[in-house]
Amino acid sequence: MAKERVLGIDPGTQVVGWGVVESGAHGPIYVASGVWKLGDSRRSVPERLARLRKELVLVLDAWNPTRVAVESAFFGNNARSALRIGEARGVVLCSAGERGIPLVELAPAMVKKRVAGSGAARKEQVARLLTAQLSCPVFATEDESDAIAVALCAYLDGDTPSFRGKIPPGARIQ
Repeated sequence: MAKERVLGIDPGTQVVGWGVVESGAHGPIYVASGVWKLGDSRRSVPERLARLRKELVLVLDAWNPTRVAVESAFFGNNARSALRIGEARGVVLCSAGERGIPLVELAPAMVKKRVAGSGAARKEQVARLLTAQLSCPVFATEDESDAIAVALCAYLDGDTPSFRGKIPPGARIQ
C-alpha cells in the first residue's frame, strides 16, 4: 500500500508554518516541520507571496506529499488581515493545483477540536498534545504546530483505511 504523506500549511504573509505527517506502521508519524519568515510590512506583499511560493515549491519537491491541507479562512475583526491570509492561501491552492495534489481545507476550530478535544483550545495546549501524540520535537512557533495539527487532521480524515475518519485508539491525550 502506498504511503500517505500530508503537508499541512498555516498560511500567512509574514510567517507561514508548514509540517509533514505520514503513515507509519501504527498510525500517523511526524516527518518534518518549520516556518518560513517571509518578511515584515517593510517588504511588499507581492515580494512576500513570491517568497512563499518559492519556499512552498521547495517543500513540495522535497517531500512529495500525497495531499496538501491548509487552514480555511478565519474571519475575525480585521478584514485586512483576513484578506492577506486569503492571498497566502491562494498561493498554496494554486501550487497544489498545478501539481495535481489533492487539497483539503480545514477550519481552525475543527482542527483544535480534533487534536485537543475542544474548538476553543489554546494554541499552547494543541502544541503540547501534538508533541505527545506524534513524539515530535518541541515546536519553535505556534505557526509550526498549527501546520502539523492541520496535516494530522487531514491525514486522519483521509482515505487511509485504518484511520478513515477517526483518531486511532490511544492517539488523543487529554
